[in-house]
Amino acid sequence: MKNRIPHIGLVLFILVGILPFALAFIYALLYSFGIVGVVNTGFTFKFWLAVLHSGEFFKSLIYSTSIALVSMIASVGGALWITIKFRQNLEKKFLSFIAYLPLAIPGVATGFFIFQLLSKGGFFARISYAVGWINEATDFPDLVNDTFAFGITLAFITMVLPFFVLLFLNVFKNERLDELSILAQSLGATRRQVVRRIQLPILLKKTRILIVLYFIFLLGSYEIPLILGQESPQMLSVLIIREIKQYDLDKISEGYVVAVLYTIIVSVAVLLLFLPKRKNALL
Repeated sequence: MKNRIPHIGLVLFILVGILPFALAFIYALLYSFGIVGVVNTGFTFKFWLAVLHSGEFFKSLIYSTSIALVSMIASVGGALWITIKFRQNLEKKFLSFIAYLPLAIPGVATGFFIFQLLSKGGFFARISYAVGWINEATDFPDLVNDTFAFGITLAFITMVLPFFVLLFLNVFKNERLDELSILAQSLGATRRQVVRRIQLPILLKKTRILIVLYFIFLLGSYEIPLILGQESPQMLSVLIIREIKQYDLDKISEGYVVAVLYTIIVSVAVLLLFLPKRKNALL
C-alpha cells in the first residue's frame, strides 16, 4: 500500500499539472497553423510568417526580458542588502509586519496603487503642483505608461523584494550563517570577506532556482503591465491577449503563434538551466 502512494501522487501531478498545460499547448499549436479555428481552413504557415515578419514579437520579447531582468536584479540585490544589513532588526514583530505586508497585496491592487501615485493626475503630481514644482499636470514626468516602464518595474520590485527578504532570512537561519560568519572571523576573515565569500554565495546558491522561476513569472506577468504599460511595445502576455481578443479573426491565430513561441522559448530556457544539474545529480 505504501508503494502505491508515490505512484498516486505522480498520476495526480500529471493529471492536474501537466495534462491541462499539454492540451492547451497542442490547441494553441493547431490554431497557429490554421488547423483549428473559426475562419481557418487548413494547414498554413501564413500566421507564423506574419508574426515573424512584423518583428513585434521580438520587440516585445526584448522589452519583457529587460523589465523582468532589471526588476529581478534590483529585487534580489536589495533583498540581499536588507537581509545582511538589517536581519536582526527584521526579527522584531512590527518591522517584520511592515516588511511582509506587500506580500498580501494582489498584483492588480499594486498596479492600481502605483498608477494612483505616479500618474499625471495622481498623488505625487498633485503634491508637486501644490508646492509649485510644476505649473500644470502635463509637466509631471511620465512615470506610468512610459517608454522605460518605470511604473511596471517599481510595481514588480514592490511585490518581489519582500518575498526574497523573507526567503533569504530563512536561508540565513537554516544554513546557520551567523555561526559560520563568527567562525570565519575568528580565523582571520574580515567582515567584507565573510559577506563576499560565505554569505552571498550560500544565499544565492540555495535560492537560484526560485530566482530563475520568479524571473519567468515576471516575464509572463499580465495584470501590472496591462495597467502600467504603454501601447507599444507591450509585454508578452499583454501582446498575446491583445491579439487573441481583436475583432480581426486572423489576429487570433497570430496571437496563438506568439503564445506558442513564448512557451517554447521559456521551456527550452528552463531545460537548459536545470537539466544539466539534474544529470549531474543522477551521476
